[in-house]
Amino acid sequence: MTFPRFLKQYAALVIDWLKTRRASFVWRFTLLYTALLITLIAVVFFVLYQLSIGEISRSYQQQIQLITQQQRLFNEQMSEEEYLAQFSDQTQQINNIILAYQNAETTYGHLTSIPNNLLACPAQTAFLVDSISELRFYIGCIEPLANGRLLIAFDDENLYFLRVQFLRAGVLALLLTLALGILSGRYLSTQLLGRIKGINDTAKVIQSGDLAARIHISHRNDEFDLLASYINRMLNQFEDSFHAVSGVTDSIAHDLRTPLGRLRLRLESHLHSINDTPINEEQLQEMLEDLDHILTTFSAMLELSRLEDKQARSQFRHVDLNQVAEDVIDLIQPLAQEKQQTLSLIITPQSFIQGDKTLIFRAMFNTLENACKYTDIGGTIEFITTPTGFIVKDNGPGIADEFKDKVLQRLFRLESSRTSPGYGLGFPLIKAIAQFHKGKLELQDNQPGLQVHVTLCAHRP
Repeated sequence: MTFPRFLKQYAALVIDWLKTRRASFVWRFTLLYTALLITLIAVVFFVLYQLSIGEISRSYQQQIQLITQQQRLFNEQMSEEEYLAQFSDQTQQINNIILAYQNAETTYGHLTSIPNNLLACPAQTAFLVDSISELRFYIGCIEPLANGRLLIAFDDENLYFLRVQFLRAGVLALLLTLALGILSGRYLSTQLLGRIKGINDTAKVIQSGDLAARIHISHRNDEFDLLASYINRMLNQFEDSFHAVSGVTDSIAHDLRTPLGRLRLRLESHLHSINDTPINEEQLQEMLEDLDHILTTFSAMLELSRLEDKQARSQFRHVDLNQVAEDVIDLIQPLAQEKQQTLSLIITPQSFIQGDKTLIFRAMFNTLENACKYTDIGGTIEFITTPTGFIVKDNGPGIADEFKDKVLQRLFRLESSRTSPGYGLGFPLIKAIAQFHKGKLELQDNQPGLQVHVTLCAHRP
């Protein structure tokens, strides 16, 4: 009973080890790589065997069949004396084939006697021949003739040793292939596992809260480096989105805290004095204006989200940018005249695109409104239409290069513009409208001032 328990114990250990190894990519890749190498070497050796030893064996078989047919015909067409004469000549000319003919009187050819246990052709039998110095293996068969028996055989000794040497070489090659496959497969899989481990380690660091961690990219520029670059870009976008959400949250808290706090103080004040001093119409109007400010901010953010998520499914139509620009100029002209600004419109012929006329009007109006709002009194503003969009130039304070990307974020406002009315959603909304039309928004210096380039890359009619 002790031996089976001992055997079961070690069998369980081996099975557990195999299960553990099977879960490892390194182990599975090494086994697959080694199996493919061994299969390849085995196929190569099989082909070489068939082309060398197999071809020699088949050549012997063909010679035996040919001689058998030839001797049968000679025996049928010749007399006994003529057949023995030609048989004697045949045995002297052939060296690699053993021929022997036995009739009722004697045995002729290479052997003094023919064994009795040989099979009839085409079946073949191995037998021993006692030569002068040694015993040798032959393979042959017996062909019955009219007056006797014909033995045809070939020496299998050299072919046997050739097979043995070939099999030894094959086994040695397979063992070397096995060792090479295990070592090289282990090395390759370890290298792959090292790259994957780097990705996993970076993922763990990011999971712990460090969004700045990135996957290392080597100088080889292989598929893993390409994958790492894509993942790093994705992580950059996630980090930017996370910071953008945090920034939007902070901006909402900063911009809406004042009107909400002011509204609460007014409501609390009127609640305590409602018995002595009723709320009049002017006070209600002030509270409504604060609520409208809050609701307008949220409405603009919802509209921006719909545009960015492509949820606004407007039907694109034929739009004349010059006509829309003239309507925008008529609407914005009073604001420019109030600040004594020079507002000029430069029209480009054939400015037609496929788009949403309402959104294009909104983008043009917001761009001109920003220009008029932040350009000083007596400033100059140019509104230029292009074949696929429009450009607005002003000579106001402009925007520094380090803030050109930030002003495109939601609710971001420069410190110099926080005293002006607004929600920090002008440029983000213009950018969303441009992207909705498969275009883009660019901010450039006008020296002095700002240039706003809006491209609406919708299909032109």
